[in-house]
Amino acid sequence: MAGANRRNTRTGEAKFSYIDERTVKDAEILYVGEMVAQDATPEALAATDTASQIVLGVGTKEIDNTDDGETVDFISTAVHLMVNSSSAALAKTDIGGLCYVEDACTVTTLAGATNNIPAGVVTEVTSDGVYVDFDPAKKA
Repeated sequence: MAGANRRNTRTGEAKFSYIDERTVKDAEILYVGEMVAQDATPEALAATDTASQIVLGVGTKEIDNTDDGETVDFISTAVHLMVNSSSAALAKTDIGGLCYVEDACTVTTLAGATNNIPAGVVTEVTSDGVYVDFDPAKKA
């Protein structure tokens, strides 16, 4: 469930991507270990299966913008362990392909997504979840 609490996601090779300082959407809270996206404004927000979002990576610190004015400037584009969808689970056969946003913590198959927001590339599927590479160059 998105936004429930902080997540300590397992990571692979440490990679961080600098993004131009981005304003966090009004009243938004970004949690560590959750996928961070931008919308058309382009403001940062917790990733959801909503049209026009682009996943930037995984949050590295909690940002509470309930009082507005907060910005985010670093996100992780490393490989992170995310929750596998219970309704449209990824399988070993999906390794090397794209996975899609179900909510800020959960990835799904193309069939399970409504708006087809790519999260990243599946590198492994285990009983613990799905390892996702958030490197933007690999999503192209």
